[in-house]
Amino acid sequence: MKKKILMVVCSIALVLTTACGNPKLKNGEEVVVSVKGKEVSANELYEELKASYGYSAALDLIDAYIADQEVETTDEIKEQAQATVDQIVQIAAMYGVELKEYLAAYGINATTEEEFLDYMIRNQKVTVMIENWVKENLTDKEIEEYYKENYTEQLTVRHILIEPADSDKDGKEAKEKAEKLIKELGKVDKDKVEEKFTELAKDNSDDGGTYANGGLLEKFMASTVPEEFWEAASKLKDGEYTKSPVKSDEGYHIILRISSSEKPSLEDSKEEIENALVEEKLNEDANLQYDAITALRKKYNLKFYDKDLENSYNDFLKQLEEAKASSEE
Repeated sequence: MKKKILMVVCSIALVLTTACGNPKLKNGEEVVVSVKGKEVSANELYEELKASYGYSAALDLIDAYIADQEVETTDEIKEQAQATVDQIVQIAAMYGVELKEYLAAYGINATTEEEFLDYMIRNQKVTVMIENWVKENLTDKEIEEYYKENYTEQLTVRHILIEPADSDKDGKEAKEKAEKLIKELGKVDKDKVEEKFTELAKDNSDDGGTYANGGLLEKFMASTVPEEFWEAASKLKDGEYTKSPVKSDEGYHIILRISSSEKPSLEDSKEEIENALVEEKLNEDANLQYDAITALRKKYNLKFYDKDLENSYNDFLKQLEEAKASSEE
């Protein structure tokens, strides 16, 4: 996309630059390139680029400007952009390709890491701008409904997950292994259960995210775990563990309940809920980002002085509305 922007910028610069000593046509237009029998003027080049890239390239410039006004370039944005740059630089080096060539393959016209970082910062700011717009348009009703549907008391447990192997089609072997581990827990004194459970989780659990810390899963709510897992964990008392394996789509679980805490308040959870709703809405509605950008352009009084660009943009908006209407039927 940046490649398109730069091409349009260059064409505009060619039109405006008259002091470079370039030859001119009889009508006074500046010549930018020629072959024997053919001369291309700056105006001709501009019209060709406009037809090829049109309103989209011009709007990329506009959107980048709006993002600069709407979003501060924070350290977090810089760090996220830098992380992406570092990753891409490593990938390019791994393949033995110069950075500018690697980026060009993805339509990004940046020749140095500094230029690529600027590009990524601008992209990140546009993303944040869209997310902020969606957040600002959330209703209290949406926030309250999400809170009621997804927020419960919080549980802290240790758990062991036994996943069936590919050869274990019916999960019989996984279940038997889980049952053996439960029997091992039954052999230790009550005050040693958590210590033993931690040991067994480190050695046996297939949950890559928790096995290293003894299967510890802290302050989770019902919406973040399988339904069967929550139902079993919520029935336990602190210090109790499931006496039979708990089956879910992930495999067989053994759960040791450690503690519980009250449901967090709506006020304390509001920011977290807003972020979750924004992510959910953008994932579910591909057109929402266009709604955000369109609204922000209106806010900044977008005007076209080129009728061809304006007509192309209006046609694009019309197509979006038709696509939205069709998806709602």
